[in-house]
Amino acid sequence: MNKGTLTPVLVLAVALACGRPATAQLTPDQAKRIAAAAPARARVAPKKPRTVLVWNTPPAFMDRDPHKGYTIPQGAEAMRVLGVKTGAFRPVLSDDIAQFLPENLGKYDCVVMNNSSGPWTRPTEADLAKLKTHGPDADAVESLLRASLLDWVSAGGGIVAYHYAIGANGQWPQFQALLGGQFTGHPWNEEVSVKVEEPGHPLLAAFGGKDFRIADEIYEFAKVYERDRVRVLLSLDTRATSMNVKGINRKDGDFAQAWVKTHGKGRIFYSGFGHRTETWWNPAVLAFYLDAIQFACGDLDAPTEPRSEAPPGFVPLFDGKSLAGWQGDPKVWSVEGGAVTGRSQEGSQVRENTFLTWKEPLKDFELRLKFRLEGGNSGVYFRSVPRPAGQAKGEALAGMQADFDSTGRWNGVIMEYTLREVLAERGQKVLIDEKGTRKVVGRTGDAAELLKVFRDGEWNHYTVLAQGGKVVLTVNGRTMCELEDRDPKRIKQGLLGLQVHVGPPMTVRFKDIYLREIDKP
Repeated sequence: MNKGTLTPVLVLAVALACGRPATAQLTPDQAKRIAAAAPARARVAPKKPRTVLVWNTPPAFMDRDPHKGYTIPQGAEAMRVLGVKTGAFRPVLSDDIAQFLPENLGKYDCVVMNNSSGPWTRPTEADLAKLKTHGPDADAVESLLRASLLDWVSAGGGIVAYHYAIGANGQWPQFQALLGGQFTGHPWNEEVSVKVEEPGHPLLAAFGGKDFRIADEIYEFAKVYERDRVRVLLSLDTRATSMNVKGINRKDGDFAQAWVKTHGKGRIFYSGFGHRTETWWNPAVLAFYLDAIQFACGDLDAPTEPRSEAPPGFVPLFDGKSLAGWQGDPKVWSVEGGAVTGRSQEGSQVRENTFLTWKEPLKDFELRLKFRLEGGNSGVYFRSVPRPAGQAKGEALAGMQADFDSTGRWNGVIMEYTLREVLAERGQKVLIDEKGTRKVVGRTGDAAELLKVFRDGEWNHYTVLAQGGKVVLTVNGRTMCELEDRDPKRIKQGLLGLQVHVGPPMTVRFKDIYLREIDKP
């Protein structure tokens, strides 16, 4: 049943009762298992002597934290053995926050956050007694420690974090952004299937390019976790894992389990493995984490840029380099930085709503793309037709549009400009009957709360589903509005167009444009 490189460990893992608390105390037998499972040598020679801080949860936070130090001793021993046995780095184990002062942090090439949970950037009274020369109160010292960490990473420091380290410092949103995700729960504590997303990636050599099964407490992540912000290495294979468990919050089936990213010049690695004791004498996991440390130190080169690829069943409409397949005014539309870019500039703004249109008409489809708007108004027209002569010039269209603008008024609204106008406001479920009468029949949520889903000045995910008379707009995973259009006079097929709106100067960008046709016209 098992595959990949983890089978010997899984024999033991499956025999253990799922969900039992991990043992905190390191036993002599566990230490022997860890030493035997650790790689004999590093995959690459260090470019220079490396020193790594293995950061453990300070004891003051143990009683306040639900994990209460689960497997911190085992993880610390594993990190110590990896450094000593292979010579890849000199490990320094500590739970003293003074290590994060600028004068101390600069001594390290990498910080391993060893299940280090709790609000550990917040100094305790005992900490303040030792650090009184660094600030008059807890706020000042905490501010210093936070700035020190961010500056150190930006300048080239590396971070390796695993399991509940990502749940630390919930009072500091920048910390979750730094690591690349926010812990929202652990629906699984059992054997699961894990997908190796990029078999040739240098940090995945430990798994031999093969998917595998492992027993551990498996997390899901939200908010700051997005695939356009991190390069995902491992994810839960939902096809071979039980999804009949409680506590699943994500609706898109995306359960990443390891990723890499950068922050300034710094390299960051995160993995969800590390709850169960047996994880720490799993040879593949130890090799994986050793490679991660060498990556974070700068010895093992590995790509970190987020990958863009078509979801299953979808085809790309944009190659990231040219406007092949699209038609539009080259004075307005271009490709910049790997994104379709529409721009209306100061002093030469467009005089009519201007469009970049796809070469083929569409009928029933699902469209997924990302957009970023800087000022003005834009949107995605679909099932649209050229406006009647005399109403507009050039490539102006009439038809449904998935709207968005810089004021927020039109975000997540289905509009049919010059025809039936607003069809569904953000937060509405609308029925248009056979006589063309429009009626609000339900809600997808509060309009003001849904507006908060949009990220001003950042990339947003937009999904447009148009199947028969049903139209659904989804932004960043939240349904904005739904329309059931039974009007026999509705436009059933037409052009897809990206819009630059008349008005103030603006720039709109689109990328990762993918289409799944449900019924070709």
